[in-house]
Amino acid sequence: MTNIVLSNLFIKIFIAGTLISFAINHLLEFIDMRARIKNSGKLPEELNGIAEAAVFDTEKLAKISAYENAKYFFWIPRSICSLALTLILVFSGYYPWLFNMTCRLTGSPSDLFSSYFCALIFFICAGIPASILSVPFDLISEFNIEKKFGFSNMTIKMWISDQLKGLALSTVLAAILIFAMILVLVKFPGSWWVLLVCVMFALTLVLQVIYPLVIAPMFNKFTPLEDGELKERISALMKNLGFKSSGIFVMDASKRSGHSNAYFGGLGKSKRIVLYDTLIKQLTTDELVAVLGHELGHYKMHHITRKMCIMLPLELVIMYILFRIAHGTSIYTGFGFEIADVPVESIQFIGLFLASLVAESLSEILSPVVNSSSRHDEYQADAFSAKLTGSPDALISGLIKLNSENLNELLPPKLYVLWNYNHPTLVERIKALKTSKK
Repeated sequence: MTNIVLSNLFIKIFIAGTLISFAINHLLEFIDMRARIKNSGKLPEELNGIAEAAVFDTEKLAKISAYENAKYFFWIPRSICSLALTLILVFSGYYPWLFNMTCRLTGSPSDLFSSYFCALIFFICAGIPASILSVPFDLISEFNIEKKFGFSNMTIKMWISDQLKGLALSTVLAAILIFAMILVLVKFPGSWWVLLVCVMFALTLVLQVIYPLVIAPMFNKFTPLEDGELKERISALMKNLGFKSSGIFVMDASKRSGHSNAYFGGLGKSKRIVLYDTLIKQLTTDELVAVLGHELGHYKMHHITRKMCIMLPLELVIMYILFRIAHGTSIYTGFGFEIADVPVESIQFIGLFLASLVAESLSEILSPVVNSSSRHDEYQADAFSAKLTGSPDALISGLIKLNSENLNELLPPKLYVLWNYNHPTLVERIKALKTSKK
């Protein structure tokens, strides 16, 4: 341990938050595993009388349980290694050492460009250990678990290509974001907390526009949906709701995975509807329209806009707190940084980085609040789809098929759902849809 001050408030919060989050996750996963053993082979009574629920035969229920168990027992060593790496990087003094080495290469951060290159190299190198650790686990997950259960169609060549593209893309985006951050920190030292939120918000909007046009096509092929009943039904639905888009596209998701999904991407003229080719194969036209009706429900009920209206002032409050922390010396000395002869104003990006470590250690504790809000929106979108299509039956059957095809758990414990699910479970959604039908 090098110069870490254990009595420092930020170090205490970091240690407590990290260990508590680790314990919560392991307790919840163990509770979920015990529930799977207890409910093994059991079909929820809410599915009785639904013809499509016949897909959940004994073999399917056993496969769902086996898939969840495989992910759980693989997750245990991964989470332990991740915890160990997090603590080693902090208590070995890796971050102060990295900062000192970076300063030797770029010079002390005293102006815009020296600060930028210092921050860029620091942030990239700070993320390298976690990236290296994730490689073997990602390979095992993709080529062992996902292939074993019939999901992965990935090849080693494709996996390496995706990793290289992702690395190049993340490096470019990081370079842009870090430059914007350093520019604001250096030019507006007394008000950067407001401007930084504005910059982040603006960059988010820009990414929303360019993602479907530039980023997504780097990994997948998008082709316009062929003319036919499905396209006519979706187009009529969009016209009825006043939803304008640049088109309806099919993504070749099956070349990588058997998992299925649909989403709305983009902003303004780049806005589009994307259907996974796996989804089109799995669902009927009525079910697909019902699933898209759910997604349109988020749009018509302004869920995304509402979240942005909530998050923007919240981010301002959080950024102001970070601003105050970064202007003090306690967080730097607590994590072992020697700043006696360094103006704090010139290394505030380090303060932001350290504050993010502390905040991340506490994020798990806030998960129930965030996920509860998300589940509320999903219920509303389901109800919207049922009303839009005139009946919840198509959405119910579509959700059953998606749950079956993706091998999602049927009876997870309520505590586990409260903490980890941003969507209601299949059983909860069917109960709500049946109630709306009555």
